[in-house]
Amino acid sequence: MSNNELNENEEKKGLTPVSDDNTEVVKAEAEVVSDTEEEKSSEEITEVAVSADEEPSAEEQASDDESSAEDESEEEKSDEEEEPSDEKAEDKELSDLLSDSDKKTFSRGKKLEKGSTAYEVLEWVRTICIGILAGIFIVVFIAQRDNVYGDSMHPTLSSGDVIFTQKVSTYFKTFKRGNIVILDGSDMEGYNSKEYLVKRIVALPGETVRIADGNVYIKPADAADFFLLQEKYLPEGTRTTMMDDGIKKGYNEITLGADEYYCLGDNRPVSNDSRNLGPFTVNRIKAVGVIRVFPLNEMKLL
Repeated sequence: MSNNELNENEEKKGLTPVSDDNTEVVKAEAEVVSDTEEEKSSEEITEVAVSADEEPSAEEQASDDESSAEDESEEEKSDEEEEPSDEKAEDKELSDLLSDSDKKTFSRGKKLEKGSTAYEVLEWVRTICIGILAGIFIVVFIAQRDNVYGDSMHPTLSSGDVIFTQKVSTYFKTFKRGNIVILDGSDMEGYNSKEYLVKRIVALPGETVRIADGNVYIKPADAADFFLLQEKYLPEGTRTTMMDDGIKKGYNEITLGADEYYCLGDNRPVSNDSRNLGPFTVNRIKAVGVIRVFPLNEMKLL
C-alpha cells in the first residue's frame, strides 16, 4: 500500500458516512426550522396587527365623535323635556290657586269660552263696530237721511218732514221724469242759500220745455210737437206760471243739454226752481228720494 492510499484511509476514518436515512433527518430538521421561522413571522404580523388596532383610524374616530354628539343631543333633549314638566308643575300650582272663572280667563293659549262675561263683552264691541262701519258706508255711498225745510214741495212734502234718499242713481245717471231729487243750487244765479234743494224732475236731457197757459209742455228730442205733461201728483187746479226774471232769461221755453234736467217744486206759486234758476246739470243731483219716514202717520214711498 502506498503512502498516498494510507493517508486517504486515515482521512476517511475521521469522516462519518452519510446514508439516505441521515439525509431525510437533515431535511426534517430543516423543515422544523422553517416552520419555527414561519411561526415567528406570523407572531410578528399578529403583533403588528394588534398595534395597528390600538390606534383607531380617522373614520372610526369620526364615528366615535358622532356617537358622542348624539349622546349629548339626547341628554339635551332629556333636559328640554324636563323643563316643560317644570312649567306644567307651575301651571298646575297656579290652576289650584285660581277659581274656575279665573281659569277660563287666564288659561294660556285658549280662546274665551262662550257664555263668559269677557266673551259677551267682546261680541258686543265687535257688533257695535261692524254696525258703525256699515252705517258710515251706507250714508257715504248708498243712502242718507234728509230733512225738508220750507213748503216748496207741499203737499207732497212739508217743512219738518224726514226722508230717506238713495245715491245709487247718481253713479249710473239713471234719473226718471217724476223723481224727487236733492239738488245742489250753490253758485246758481238767483239762489243764495247753502242748503240743498228738494225738487221734482219734469224734463230730461235733450227735451224742450215750454211753460204757457198755466201748463207744462214737453217736446221729446225725436218729436216735432209738444205734449201736455200730466202731473197727477199736483192738487187739482194747480197752475204753473213763469216769473218775470225767468222769462227774461228764456227759461219759459228752453231745450235742455245732454246733461241738463228741468226741475220744479210741487208748490208752484212759491217754489224757486228751474223757472228762475235754469236747468240743473247732472252733477248737481246728489240723491233721489225714496220714502218719507216722518211723521210716522204719513210714512209713504215717494
